[in-house]
Amino acid sequence: MSIFRAILGAAGRVSLRKRMMVAYWFFHTLMAAFVAFPLMGVAISNLSHSRYGNELLRGFDVSWLVEIIFYTQGNQAPAILPGVLLAVFLLFLGSTFLAGGAVRMLVHDGPDYSPRMFYEGCGRYFWRFLRLALYSLFFYGIALILRRMLQKLAERVWGDGMEDHQLIIAGWVVSGVLLLLMALVNTAMDYAKVRLVVDNSRKSLRAAFGSMRLVLTHPGKTMGVWLVLTIFLAAFVALYLPLSNALQGGGTGAVLALIVVQQLYVFARVWLRMMAWGAAVELDPFVRPKPEPPPEPVVVPVTIEPEPPSFPSGAEAGPEV
Repeated sequence: MSIFRAILGAAGRVSLRKRMMVAYWFFHTLMAAFVAFPLMGVAISNLSHSRYGNELLRGFDVSWLVEIIFYTQGNQAPAILPGVLLAVFLLFLGSTFLAGGAVRMLVHDGPDYSPRMFYEGCGRYFWRFLRLALYSLFFYGIALILRRMLQKLAERVWGDGMEDHQLIIAGWVVSGVLLLLMALVNTAMDYAKVRLVVDNSRKSLRAAFGSMRLVLTHPGKTMGVWLVLTIFLAAFVALYLPLSNALQGGGTGAVLALIVVQQLYVFARVWLRMMAWGAAVELDPFVRPKPEPPPEPVVVPVTIEPEPPSFPSGAEAGPEV
């Protein structure tokens, strides 16, 4: 199967699961609001004394809020940090929980969508996917170690030079390598999720190592899908950023339009996440063929010869006439 056929097949699977995508979108929007409200509270408290507060809040930026926390010696950090950490923890658990139902519904070939089947998959595969997420930290750690080794090598080669542009270019190359390694691990974990659902297996560790070997064995198809979906993401970002910047600083209508644009962008990210799983479902039978069943026994007709008649002898024989 080619890459584009896998993507088209994934698009067909995802298009039948619109209600599932809405559930994903609602959860991520809820988590974003859970973080945004405390941050906005800090921003309003710092701008309440300024007559330019309303104008500055229209262009609210998280980096600007970080500067406020830095210059106020972190006085606001204790109020923000617990909420942010709790939101990250809930986002991790919620995403892991919903992933079980999503992958199960994408593996399911039937056109019907059942909320009961979705939430049964969420509960059945939650612990398997949670263990898989913990096992993936090993591979992400290897990627970070390789990045650090490359950075040290670049500093040793160009760190003592009179010009900095070689070291800057080397830093870009190292960042690109780190991005590819992270994408490789993420793609392998997607195939591991599909493997656990297709095989109905509980062996998350074996699925993690097996899927990593699978991605390294078939990089053209597996990472090719990642490249195409990344191009889609870049296109969405290229459309979203100029439009959102143009809508900032406007009136009420512009603010409402900005909220709609932001939610459409979140929905597009959810669609890309589903597409990655759907493409893994499409490619799984081809990159990981199932073992052939044992041959059925061949029935060979056998002719049984009749036994020769038995003749009585001795005392059992009758007298001759």
